[in-house]
Formats: sequence, C-alpha cells, structure tokens
Amino acid sequence: MLTTVGLGVALFLLGYWGGRVLFVRHFSRHVEMPALSRRMLNRIVIAVSLFGIVGIALVALDRAILSGVSNSAYSELLRCAPGLVDAISMKRTPLLYAGYAMFSFGFVSMVLFLLKGEEVTGWAATLAQLSIVSPVGYAVLYSGRMPILFALVLIVVAMLIRLAQGRPLLPRGHYLVVKMVAMIGLFAIYSSAIWTSRQSFCIQMSPLIIELQEEQMQRDQTQREIPPAVAGGPTETSEKITATDLNKRIGERIAEARAAPPPEQKPSSADAILAMRLEAWSVKPRGYVASAIESGRLSASGAMIGLSTYFYLTHGVRTIDIAWQARDKFTPKWGVYEIGVLSPLLRVFFPNNQQVEAMEAELRAALIYGFFPTVWAAAFIDFGFVGAIIYVLIWGVVAGWSAAGSKHSDRITPLLLLVFVLASILLSVVQGPLGMANSALVLVSLVVTGFTLDFARLRSGSSEDAGELQVNSSAT
Repeated sequence: MLTTVGLGVALFLLGYWGGRVLFVRHFSRHVEMPALSRRMLNRIVIAVSLFGIVGIALVALDRAILSGVSNSAYSELLRCAPGLVDAISMKRTPLLYAGYAMFSFGFVSMVLFLLKGEEVTGWAATLAQLSIVSPVGYAVLYSGRMPILFALVLIVVAMLIRLAQGRPLLPRGHYLVVKMVAMIGLFAIYSSAIWTSRQSFCIQMSPLIIELQEEQMQRDQTQREIPPAVAGGPTETSEKITATDLNKRIGERIAEARAAPPPEQKPSSADAILAMRLEAWSVKPRGYVASAIESGRLSASGAMIGLSTYFYLTHGVRTIDIAWQARDKFTPKWGVYEIGVLSPLLRVFFPNNQQVEAMEAELRAALIYGFFPTVWAAAFIDFGFVGAIIYVLIWGVVAGWSAAGSKHSDRITPLLLLVFVLASILLSVVQGPLGMANSALVLVSLVVTGFTLDFARLRSGSSEDAGELQVNSSAT
C-alpha cells in the first residue's frame, strides 16, 4: 500500500513539473489580455448563478414531485440498500437531465465570487451567495453529506488562494465571516442528524428491504429463464416495483413502527457499540475509546457518531490494501466507478449494458462496495494499471499548468482549475478528482466558465486592437 501511494505521488509530481513547463513555454509568452471589466464579470456571475439555482430547482422538481415517489424516503431507502436501485420503476423527465447539466454551475459561482469578490457587486454578489443552494439542495435530495463537504473545501481553497495573493481571506462586506461560521455549524448539525436519521430509518425499513430484495431475486431468476429473444421486453419493466406501490409500502412500515410499543430503554454498553461496528465494517476502535464509554465519560450515541464519522473519512487506506490484494479481479470501468452521473445514464439509456452490474459484482466480491477508495484505488479500478498511470499524470499536469498559469498570467481558467485541483488533493484520501459528489460535472462547469471569461476578454482585446488600427489608418 505504501509503495502504491509513493509511486502515485511521484507520478503526480512528475506531471506537475510537466504542466508548469508546458504553461511557461507555450502560454506565458502570449500577449496579455485586456483587464476583465466589472460589467463583464458581473454578467457572467449572474448567468452562472442562475444556471446553478435553476438547475438544482429542476432536479428537485423532478425528484420530489414528477417522479411519483417520495424523494426523501426513496433516497434513504437506497442509502440503506443501494442494490435496490434497479428494482424500482421511477419516472424521469427531461427536467432531471437539464437540471444535472446546470446545477454544478452553482459551485462555480461561489468560487468565482470568493476569488473576485471585490469586483462582484449588486445582484451578482447576491445570486453568487444564494448559489449555496446547489450543493445543499443536492445533498438533501440524495440524503448525503459529501456535496456540502466538497463545497466547503472549494471555499476554503479559494480563501487560501486569496491569502497567497496577499489579499484578505474573504472579500470585505456581505457579512461573509458570520455566514461561513454559520454554514460550518449547520453542516456539523446536519451531518450528525442525517447519520442518526439514516440508522433509524434503515432499522425501521429492514423488513421491507428484505422483502424487496427477495422480490428482486425472484425477478432476476425469472429473467434468466426467459429466452434471449424476448428478454428485455416490456415485461421486464412492468415487473418492477412502481413508485405508488413503494410509497404505500414505506408508509405502512413507518406506521407499523410508530404504532409498535417503544422498546425497553437499556443503557448501551461498549460491547454493544463494538459489536455493531465489528459486524458492519469488521473493525473495532482502540481500548481507550471503549474505556471512555464504559466509564460514562463518552455517551454511547456520541461514540457511534464519532466512530462512524472517523471511519467514514479514514478507511481509504484499508480500501487501497484490499483493492491491491484483489487486483486480479478488477476490469477497467472507464470512468463509471468515479463519475457518478454515468451509472444512471447507462441504466436508463443503455439497459442492456452490463458495465454497472459487473462493476458492482467485482466491488462486492472484493468487499469494498460502498467504501471510499482514495484517488489511488479509484484510478486503478476505473482505468487499470496503465490507465491509472496516465490518469495520475494528467491530474498532475493540470495541477502544474493551473499553478503556473495563476502565477504568470491573469487568466481566469488556470485560477479556477487551481481551486479544483487543490480541493481534489485535500480530498484525495477519500476519492479521486472525478469521484467526489459528481465533481466531474463541477470540473466541466469550471472549465466552461473560465473559457467563457477568457474568450470574452480576448474578443474584447481584438475589438480594441481593430478600433485602434482603424483610427491610425484614418489619421495617416
């Protein structure tokens, strides 16, 4: 495992050096572009902010209303049993795909506002701050926490870049310090609440989950017995659980749980806590944690939250080792493992494609399904040995190019890419640069926004040059 990480870091640094050389030799010699006007910057920020806000609104409209299923219950159910995603027939409208193409611009709007906050004013500044609804909305809709964590890391990186440029951590005004403290506090509360809520919901739904899994197994068995000529026809879809049926069955389980007499309250012992962690993850904490619980200095519920969160963020090292031991069992996934949006697209538009099913089978066989792989294991699972080397080298090249570009030029694209790369480095102990809360979509949005701003400046400079040439010709 240490050798794998060491070689990965060496490849990244090699790519970083190459990226710096690439920018210095082929980009820094270009004529400097005209200064970015405030009017142009504010227009772009408004457009990007609206894209993000409208995008997450479209996703929410489709998921919460048009899909025909209670989104909160559906998302929580899939968190408890991800394998049921293919067992439920869920309506999807074009609004969902339009929203996915747009919502990630909300991340870009926040970053751009923090980097250029002194020049962003009026409605542009207001909308940029309201863009926080994109990561928050995405997290709530899918009962997760990582979109908010990713947004917070992007914000922290933008603040550090401002500090490196000799500017204050945050733009003055807008009460940003108060808002940042409030956001971090609310995220801590939300993270703890959603973890507790998920555990309670999974316990309540465990009988229903078993029923749905048994029905899915029966369907799969039936499909295997159908001749190939008729497999995949209308019967396959009609046999799935409908949204109406799912809502009804979830409601019945919740009503039964509420009507049941409350269980006898017994003090939770350290042994019970350790047994739950051992069964779920095959791990146990050190002795001083168990001693703190037994002595009463640490509550059982607090220990559950603390141990779960700690393991949630640190088990990547263990995952690397497991993936290495099972390396012969993996086949390249070509981005499907990291880029979350690809799995539902394959399921919906290419139902006969077995890439997602094969990936899940390999992950389950290796006992790492649902665990964070870190950037190193993720690169290997997605692209194999050779592909992982190329992947890490490209990551390093982008890092070096953006670092040199932000230092030796005033282009916006390198600056935005630098924020993304630094955030991906900080989160590399959890996931790869394309695997954190659909960060691939955020990367595309950052590149599109940066290119748009730089192209507009180039075009403005060309117009000014043409005007000066015309004036000089007339004078001559």
